[in-house]
Amino acid sequence: SPLTNASNTIYPSTKPLVLWYGSTELKSNPDLYKAQLDKLGEYIDARNSGSESHVVDARSSGIIVNGCGWIEDVGYKLMLHTVKALRINTVLVMGHDRLYSMLNSHYKKLKDADMNMNTFNGSGRENTSGEIIPKVIKLPRSGGVVSRDGTFRRMARSLNTKRYFYGESLRNPGVATTTGPVLCPSASSLIHEYTPTLLEIPFSDLTLYKLSSVSLSAAMLPVSAKQSTDAVQLEDVFVGPSLKHGILAVCHPIAVEKFKKSGEARDLYLSGMAGLVAVEKVDVDREIISLLSPGGSLPSSPATLLVGDITW
Repeated sequence: SPLTNASNTIYPSTKPLVLWYGSTELKSNPDLYKAQLDKLGEYIDARNSGSESHVVDARSSGIIVNGCGWIEDVGYKLMLHTVKALRINTVLVMGHDRLYSMLNSHYKKLKDADMNMNTFNGSGRENTSGEIIPKVIKLPRSGGVVSRDGTFRRMARSLNTKRYFYGESLRNPGVATTTGPVLCPSASSLIHEYTPTLLEIPFSDLTLYKLSSVSLSAAMLPVSAKQSTDAVQLEDVFVGPSLKHGILAVCHPIAVEKFKKSGEARDLYLSGMAGLVAVEKVDVDREIISLLSPGGSLPSSPATLLVGDITW
């Protein structure tokens, strides 16, 4: 994953960027989600500021963002923050009249507040604070489309996690099959695309942190004052049996070095992670943890990992 510093881009702009949120629930840490959206917007703007041909093409074609389906309370506020942070100029609402009405009403108020000072910017308008006021378009839902329930989404996440470590399931050329097409091949006739590595690492070679929110309400602050400390902090995590089956994020060594110098948690959670590992076993007696890794050894020793509530 690419990391950037104040002076240059360490990795090419075509590399993927993956930030660790550590949960399947947005309500678990909204402050972290908002901070990562802001950083993601900065990365996108930085990548689109070059003059190379692929950058020009990307800047011309724009981006497509798949929004979250949670539109109540905090979910709705996070949706508005997504539009603002990523400078979205067109919002497509599919088959949801209430959300369409809510968004139209919100952006109409912004337009009215800056009616005489707005300037056009692409498909949307930009107000005096630099926030783009997008066009909101309602699209009909295709016939036969149904909402995915929680069970389906959990299965999809599990399959995607397996695909990260093992790749696609391919037909084994060494196993004979019947002639003609086979719609559902047996498990014995399939092989995995990748072979992950099982690492056995001493507890002492790992540093684990968990991201927590310490956001203060307005009632706890002086009038008109803002919170001066970072709303997202790091908590030390001790290696134990509770980590078994957990998915952990591997911090990039450059981000770890920056964090050690600054002491600021944002240097870890706003930097692209190096990859993921899965906890297969925790041997407390030997003080050894077994990690499933798709790319061999960890990038540094001791390694710094981020813990969440995602399991597999």
